[in-house]
Amino acid sequence: MQRAGARLLQSVWLCRQRLVAQPPAILGLPRYAMPPPAAASTATAPLRPLSTSGMLNASDRRSRRYAAERPPLTISIEDVWTQLETHYQQYGLLNYEHCQRVLEHLQRSAQGVGVEQLHFLLGSCVPELLPAQSAQERLQLFQGLWAQLLQLGQPTLAHYHTRLQVLRQNRLPLPDHRSLLAEIAVYHGAPDAALYSALLDVAGSAGNMRLATELLAEMRERSFALTDRNFQALLLGHARNGDLAGAESVLASMRAAGIQPGSASQALWFEALVQSGQVARAKELLQTETDFSAPQLLQMLRGVLASSREVSPEQLLLVQQLVKELPREFLAGLDLPPAIRSLCIQLLHQGRSQVVSQLVAALPAPSQSQGNQNEDEYGALLLQEFFRAHVPLAQTLQFAAELVQRGQNPRARHLVVELALRRLPSSALHCLEALSAAGEELRPHYFWPLILHQQRREGESGLLRLLAEMQRLRVECDEETVRQYLLPHLGQSLTQPAEAMRALEAAGVRPSLALCPVVSHLLQQHQQLDAVLDLLRRYPTRLDLATLLQPLASLAVNVRATKRFPLFAQVVQALQQKALQRTEDFVGSLLLQMTGPQTRLRQDVVSLRRFLHELARLELQLSPAAAEALLSLARQATQASQDTDLVQDLAKTLAKMRNAQLALPPDAASLHGGFIKHPRDMSLDELECHLVELESKQLNPRGVLRRLLQLSVRSGRLERAQQLLAKCQALKVQTSAGMMASILDLHIKLRDLPRAQESLERLSSNYPAFQLDEHKVIDYAALLVHGQQLEAAQQLLQRRAEQHKVVGGDYVIKNVWQLLTNVAQLAASQTPKDAAPDAAPDAPPDAPPEGSKQPPSKNLTHEMLDFLRGLGYCQSHNALLGPVVREWLLRGDLDAAVGEFQRLAHNHKHTPLQFELLSLLVRLGNGDEQELARFPGTTAESAQQHLAAVTATVSRVHGAANMNSALLLALAESGKETQLRRLIINPEFRLNHELLVKNCEHLGQEGAVRTLLRLARGVRGVQRTIDEQKIYDLLLAQFCRRNDCEAALDLFERLEADDELKVSQEFLRNLVQLLQVNRMEIPSGIALRAQIR
Repeated sequence: MQRAGARLLQSVWLCRQRLVAQPPAILGLPRYAMPPPAAASTATAPLRPLSTSGMLNASDRRSRRYAAERPPLTISIEDVWTQLETHYQQYGLLNYEHCQRVLEHLQRSAQGVGVEQLHFLLGSCVPELLPAQSAQERLQLFQGLWAQLLQLGQPTLAHYHTRLQVLRQNRLPLPDHRSLLAEIAVYHGAPDAALYSALLDVAGSAGNMRLATELLAEMRERSFALTDRNFQALLLGHARNGDLAGAESVLASMRAAGIQPGSASQALWFEALVQSGQVARAKELLQTETDFSAPQLLQMLRGVLASSREVSPEQLLLVQQLVKELPREFLAGLDLPPAIRSLCIQLLHQGRSQVVSQLVAALPAPSQSQGNQNEDEYGALLLQEFFRAHVPLAQTLQFAAELVQRGQNPRARHLVVELALRRLPSSALHCLEALSAAGEELRPHYFWPLILHQQRREGESGLLRLLAEMQRLRVECDEETVRQYLLPHLGQSLTQPAEAMRALEAAGVRPSLALCPVVSHLLQQHQQLDAVLDLLRRYPTRLDLATLLQPLASLAVNVRATKRFPLFAQVVQALQQKALQRTEDFVGSLLLQMTGPQTRLRQDVVSLRRFLHELARLELQLSPAAAEALLSLARQATQASQDTDLVQDLAKTLAKMRNAQLALPPDAASLHGGFIKHPRDMSLDELECHLVELESKQLNPRGVLRRLLQLSVRSGRLERAQQLLAKCQALKVQTSAGMMASILDLHIKLRDLPRAQESLERLSSNYPAFQLDEHKVIDYAALLVHGQQLEAAQQLLQRRAEQHKVVGGDYVIKNVWQLLTNVAQLAASQTPKDAAPDAAPDAPPDAPPEGSKQPPSKNLTHEMLDFLRGLGYCQSHNALLGPVVREWLLRGDLDAAVGEFQRLAHNHKHTPLQFELLSLLVRLGNGDEQELARFPGTTAESAQQHLAAVTATVSRVHGAANMNSALLLALAESGKETQLRRLIINPEFRLNHELLVKNCEHLGQEGAVRTLLRLARGVRGVQRTIDEQKIYDLLLAQFCRRNDCEAALDLFERLEADDELKVSQEFLRNLVQLLQVNRMEIPSGIALRAQIR
């Protein structure tokens, strides 16, 4: 979890450190007045609903209540930190819910969250990062986190400074500063000048001049000299109280002390003038003083907006002047500057939406110099906050209209509609009306969420009323809306299809549009042939029959079972009469669809004849191609029975139905198998045969070669891929981007680094816009590491992450594992095994339990894993942590390997290389000389101590039963059958039977025959563990899957040599079946015991 917040700590925590490092002239300003982190200023803020608020109607409240009754989903602390980080990277803010979840996790268990992460959360309880909450809510969150910090240990002096900073930025008073100083003095000694300066900042920010006077007296007693920071704190206190005379006296005292008021002091003087109502003097000061920085201008802007609830015309002019003074680079961007956005959010939740509109109006429109930039990003998050703050809808629409009018966001009204559909569906219709009134075209898909909402809230009647509203807004339903959103929710109305059609027509849906979807729905869902026939006779609408082929083909199964052949033929006739394309063979396409692969009608020629007779009786016709295909299918189906009379009768019927003027549509031509597949639809074997055919006919094989090369590389047939590449080069086949990527993948899998580099350079130069698959990029990086080019691999991965979005996850976990394994091997090759380990570093505050050891030096694989996690290629995973431990094993440093294993188990709750490490320690503990030679300085006694530490760690993470199961397999793999048997017969030795069986299956797939045989002999006669015979059956099943007859016979011979074992009949039957399938001679001993004649 500590790694999960690394990127967030880098972007936010460093921002705090920059703030602390600023000169005293800026310390009186809030943090969000500082330049924002790059991630927050450039990240796109896609619209998505926030779960923290939103106005709920009755149906929403019901669904929320039902959701509350369900048991809550448990979310790990790593996932919460990932969500918190993602939210910050998108918006430059923290989500209050995420902070609350972290606090709840801490209250349940202090594990998983370090002191550094907790310190970061403490410092985040400020208006900059949590602007939607009030000061008291932020203080309540801070107090909860502080209580958890006290449980982890005594706070440091930095924690107390953070506490004072939070009070200062929230303008909250300090109740009793003497008790705080006494508490600090117990653990950190007497307070220094910096601590008193921080206390004075808190008093000035809250306007508590009485406390400030007491602090000055105490500072005088301690002979602390006053600095310009202290004077600014006093000046801020008088400014917050509107005490202009007091502020003037502070300025005079500064000059008397030889301190000339700088721009920071002038900014506070400006705030004092505004608070006192001296707007004219404040404006004059702004015009004469030109050295204000952006943070100071923002502080002055906050002072103007905080001076009164409503902004007067004079104050509005002052706001506009302050915005003009801001640096151009501060205002540049596609969205509001993060500092001003946080200020606007804070104002919104204070009920001052009008002030927000005036402030945003003073900002310049974003520059749209590049055509590919999003034009709807400006103010998108602010519009979400309008809904979260429960601002009246009229004001929200007015704000969006102003954004459009000023050119700041041309699609602001559309965003309001989208937000209303997601967060407040009851007001979405009003928003759509406003969008239509503004001259924007409304499209049917705008109403899809509203259709679902109305159906859940008011049922079918509400849905039909919404259709009437769509008609009033001049929005005509399209076929997709009718098919996907209307008909599935009109189940009650469609019980009377004619009435349903009239209701849809009354609601504004044209019959010509609704008839085809309604017929398709009735055929699929209700199988109402009579109703369909009635509708087709009522409405003379032409139909696109291609969309009805699949419903009719599916219905044919029911027709065949219920013998409704005549009614089905009448429906087909009615549809044929309404076809848009008269020359297309609808009947033939339907019959081919009905007799397609994997259908029963394909083998039931009798039923097919019944269908054809009914269709022929109604004088329906089909194309010659369809007739030939159906006749061929009938001959194939009757080949075994030799029913020539049935085929001849079918041929006569088809001959009567032939019409040479009809033709099958292109998409139906391949249904009967009379056409060659396209190479993209062929398998590897089919492509090989097709290549032979093309070469024998001396035809162009280039397309087949390209496809075959790609599939061969993808399936791992590297030798064949090399042959195909040579053919392509000989024929000078034009290489596409996909083919060049496959060639690159081929060289990577062959570990040919020079040719892989050449292929990548050629691909980049010929197709610069082509995006290489993520797993191929990681594989190429692994090849670079294999070639001793670690820095080049890191640069490649960094460049890929900067240019394209990284997906990562389980999709590339095997590729990342191989990359990390190569790094471990590289690190081991660069470190001599007999090198003395370095001194262990100091233990961090959240060090693992006693007995664990820190790695003696840096782990290159761990650094690479952190690098990949930082770029988003992967997250913490048991398999990916394995190479971290393996690096120490390859270096020959067993102590570091065990220490790393314990540290990873404590931090990530994973046990990487558990089985391998246990097996190694068992062999070392039993004095295996070959293994001891690999690890200099390791003795059998130390290995046994390590084994005890590792088993204790595994037990803490997975439980004793799971650890015992793993230990059994480790003993079996090491060949320690005596120790294995001793544990098995111990009645106090508990096992996880399901896990043991699962691990045995995995070992069987890996081919660990000896390990499983040792385990089988060890559990013999002990019924409470895995059955011995089951292990043998499992091994044989793996051999059967691989068609490995020799391994199966070898297993049988081993079991036959054991006099105490009787092989089961099921084992013998499976072995005989394997030999028979592979047409091998069955040994006489096996045949005799299996009773085969």
